[in-house]
Amino acid sequence: MESRKVMTVLLPYTPGVSLDPTVAPDDRLTYAVKTMLSYGISRIAVLRDGNPIGIIRLDDALEKLGIVIDNT
Repeated sequence: MESRKVMTVLLPYTPGVSLDPTVAPDDRLTYAVKTMLSYGISRIAVLRDGNPIGIIRLDDALEKLGIVIDNT
């Protein structure tokens, strides 16, 4: 079964991305999507041992989950 964890759509950390809220690399993508939607954000920092290791974008997470939103 295909993994649906945050680490599967991880991008390099971009300075300036807020560190509140955050997710962990082993968190489920659905948790990350729910968190981003509840905070009204489109990207979220990923922390390991309290340090930022990357970000994920809402669009990438939704696409990995098989949900494509056409904004055209």
